[in-house]
Amino acid sequence: MTPTTETASVLEAFGYTTRQAQFLALVAVHGGYFLRRQFVASTRGSHGLATVRFLDRAVTRGDIRSLPYGRQGRVFHVCARSLYAALGEEHNRNRRLAESDAVTRKLMTLDFVLAHPNARFWATEADKVLLLQERSVPHALWPSHVYAAKRHTGMRPTTRYFVDKMPWYRQAEDSRLWIAYVDADVTLRGFETFLGQYRGLLSAVPSGVTYVGAAAWPGAVQRVFDKVIVVGEAGSHGLGNFLDYCRLRRCVEAREFAALSVADLQRYRALNLRFVTAASDALYQRWRQAPDVPIRGGDVETAARRDCVLRVHALDVRYQLARRTKEVRRG
Repeated sequence: MTPTTETASVLEAFGYTTRQAQFLALVAVHGGYFLRRQFVASTRGSHGLATVRFLDRAVTRGDIRSLPYGRQGRVFHVCARSLYAALGEEHNRNRRLAESDAVTRKLMTLDFVLAHPNARFWATEADKVLLLQERSVPHALWPSHVYAAKRHTGMRPTTRYFVDKMPWYRQAEDSRLWIAYVDADVTLRGFETFLGQYRGLLSAVPSGVTYVGAAAWPGAVQRVFDKVIVVGEAGSHGLGNFLDYCRLRRCVEAREFAALSVADLQRYRALNLRFVTAASDALYQRWRQAPDVPIRGGDVETAARRDCVLRVHALDVRYQLARRTKEVRRG
């Protein structure tokens, strides 16, 4: 979650002012990289001597590092393990050096977060896991990646969730969970893949997707969203599939596993991802309690429809790609 004033205050022990500490804490969980202009905007300061002294002091202490960015600029990286440890994020990968394209995405993410000062953000894997557990969202719907165990270590494969590190947020008086996709690419292929990975999760809660780009093209973005979230779902539910789901779910809930084959269980898992909405669950309960009341195909499609909407947020900032990664790392 975006650090609170109380959480960020621990960094004041390192000699930073309240505003400086809050900014460093914000950067640490939202990518780890920042530009001078972003610090100035966040602290409502100026590009004057106070800013220069803050940056020089933080670099000298080793809390941040200064790296080349673009042709003549500099980008700053919050890298000190002690700062992350103080925030309870000692092993956060944001403190590691990133490739140039990832740095651009991280800077875009920070600009987006700064543009929503009143929103509540979930940034880390731990915070997102806790949120979905509180909302009882099935693990099967969580986008994940399994990392194979290294040889001769004896360790098991590790499952990590939400490895894209995209920001999630909620705004006041809006019950939707908004999941942002920050796009630093020149095509929308990454966005299409992202939607496919998150389709199940987006259906499980009132949700929205915010496409974030340096300069967004709403028409093209909407077409990709419709293709994956709207058209991609059309006809995939069907009355026959729903009735199969109901019969299989009843057996699973009654623990009548002897009556189910391996194929039955595999089909149930697949159908369970399709009919994950609250309305589908209510329709299933109706099927159980009133078996003589017919269920129509239209009822199924309506119940399974995903309550997800799209926003497009243009940052209107020209981002300079860092030079080659080797040059960035030499600093």
